[in-house]
Parts: sequence; structure tokens; C-alpha cells
Amino acid sequence: MKKTAAAAALSLALTTLLVFPEQAGAAGGSVTCSVVSTTLSFNAYDPISGTADTLPTGTINVQCTSTSNSVISVTYNLTLATSPARAMASGADNVTYDLYTDSARTIQWNTINQVSCTFNLAVKATTQGSCSFYGKIPGSQDVPAGTYTQTGLAVGGTWSCNPVPTGGC
Repeated sequence: MKKTAAAAALSLALTTLLVFPEQAGAAGGSVTCSVVSTTLSFNAYDPISGTADTLPTGTINVQCTSTSNSVISVTYNLTLATSPARAMASGADNVTYDLYTDSARTIQWNTINQVSCTFNLAVKATTQGSCSFYGKIPGSQDVPAGTYTQTGLAVGGTWSCNPVPTGGC
């Protein structure tokens, strides 16, 4: 008999508001950004097959508003906290997983390896940029069918702008 866990969902719930105050000597204006992650959903997982689930791709969206008279290139580098452990739960049962910065799933996303993205912010406009991260459930985890979830993973980041507006970055 083949045992298959129902599709598991992982939600990285994070919202960050960054406001950059005025700073003399650079391009005029300021930049305000908010970061929101979408849900990363794994497909159905077969714990008997021994095959890893490597299909899901998650997206982190960053929306920035500029009051600057210049086009600004915004770069953000996001790090993932080492805790809680990467495990989705369904009651007392757990399925472990990993998150990666590359589509080949060879570079684990953590406090050292970052998800990095750059996008251009138009003159006095609001622009959204996004970048991807990737999930993988290792094979051969013998768990019963169910919906497995985890929320609240902490994501931190650093930001930079070019040119730097008087509002800083």
C-alpha cells in the first residue's frame, strides 16, 4: 500500500516596514519600503518513494516608494534565521524541509547565504520588486497523510540604494 501525505503548505509570514530618514549631501528625497513574502506550497509528498520534493518556488515581494527626483536602484539581501527548525507540523507529526537561494537547491538559505535582489525605483513612484527562494523536502520521511504547515520564520535584511537619496538607504 502506498502512503502519501497530502499537499503540505509552508507560509513564511513576514512584514517589515523600513523608513529611511533625511540625510544631507545626496540625491533629494527619501525611500520607504515594505517587505511581504508569499506562501511557499509544496506539492503532494510521497514518504515511501524516497524521492525529495523539489518543485516549490516562493517569492518575496518588496514594495518601495520614492520621493526622489532620480531613478534609484534598490538592492536587498535577506537572511533567514536559524530557528525555529525547518519542520512543518500536522498535529504531533513533522516533515522537515530546507530553503535554498538557488533553483538548483545547492545553497541553503540561512544567516550567511542570502537571497539577493535588485530593482529600479522610478522617479517619485511606487515600484514592486521580487526575488525567489526554493524549497525541498528530503525523501523517506515516513509520515501520515495530512496538511503540514509552519509559519513565522524570521527574515532579516540589509538594504542599499544607488544613488543614495537624502532619505538614505
